[in-house]
Amino acid sequence: MKVRTSAAARIGSNLSASPAVQRVVHRARRAARDTAARLPRSDDATPLRAINLQHIRMTDLLTDGRDAREARRRARRLGLPRAIDDTSVWACLGALAALLRVVDDGSRRAVVIDTAGERSTFSRWATQAGFAPLGFDVMRPGVVGDQVAAGSVDLVVRLHPHSTGADTVDEDLTRASWAVRRGGLICITMRLGSDAEHGVSVADVRSLVARCADRGLKLVGEVDLDDGRRASAAAREEDGAFGLALLTFRVTPQAAPPRD
Repeated sequence: MKVRTSAAARIGSNLSASPAVQRVVHRARRAARDTAARLPRSDDATPLRAINLQHIRMTDLLTDGRDAREARRRARRLGLPRAIDDTSVWACLGALAALLRVVDDGSRRAVVIDTAGERSTFSRWATQAGFAPLGFDVMRPGVVGDQVAAGSVDLVVRLHPHSTGADTVDEDLTRASWAVRRGGLICITMRLGSDAEHGVSVADVRSLVARCADRGLKLVGEVDLDDGRRASAAAREEDGAFGLALLTFRVTPQAAPPRD
């Protein structure tokens, strides 16, 4: 589903009227107004487009450092701001693909919230792509309904190194879903690994996906058998944490309203 309304107008009408939040709203409104001026116009310098990320998976398992290094090389070829952590680059590319290929309608006016804040790798990349991401942790109690109106957001991300924990993921996704419009997306990462390292197995991921489907969160893409085999092999070969799960969910009409 594509976004058809102005992010500036929706942000201005949906967020809290507190002075601190209104300052953020003003910055977002100004950024949205200036988007067209910031995007390159010449034939030799085109903005980042969905087609540039057409082969990037929005749901995937990272079990090999070579894949993370390749993601960093691809990000550099796309001219994205550099990041030190290859794992973070891998996750952010998947979330950026979700933003450009699913959420955006070409206007760069989608309402994007990064729970890690506006200085994260993903927020810097989304800003360069022409969006104006906001930093609200909608996975905390009381944020949705107080600082951010329910159903006002197109995309929420929570990505490595600020991954969602196995013991809080259900609650985190539920709260995030309250902020997101129907058809909008939530992108999260979870550490793969042993319980001792606070990680999750592929079986845990599949169980989460099943629980989320019952609550109106549908996985975009899939965790297939090859993913599971690679993760199992990596678990046998590595001690402790060995990778990352990137999961992108679409909010469907069955998602529950806020109760905090």
